[in-house]
Amino acid sequence: MSTPQPKCVIRSIKGILLLLAMPILMIEAGVGCAEINTPAPKVSAPSSFSVYALSRGKGVPDEAREVLGHARRILKQGQEQGEVKRLVDRRIGLEGETRLCAEFADEQVADRFFDQLHRLSLGVDLVNITKEMCPP
Repeated sequence: MSTPQPKCVIRSIKGILLLLAMPILMIEAGVGCAEINTPAPKVSAPSSFSVYALSRGKGVPDEAREVLGHARRILKQGQEQGEVKRLVDRRIGLEGETRLCAEFADEQVADRFFDQLHRLSLGVDLVNITKEMCPP
């Protein structure tokens, strides 16, 4: 009996390893294709928004403070009526800048409040209302 040559043994080992690895490679390739073809999750508009009262280095202007106060009262009333799920009122700057964020269970209710507060803030400098998620 003759012993196999080292090159033949190496080729045999490579072949066996390739045969063992092939099913794993095929499974991975299939998973990759499945991921490519899956539909993207539907992203809905946030049912929350923030009212910002800002400043330009001289503190929040009185008119912006008034709008923020009105917004705070309207949203707290909505919270008492069960329309506002969560209200986050945070000071974000050294000069009184504030972020008032309201979260709603219903997107239509959120839109109604957003529109009301947007109309209230029209023409008022340094008040921004932005649809975004509330902080945790």
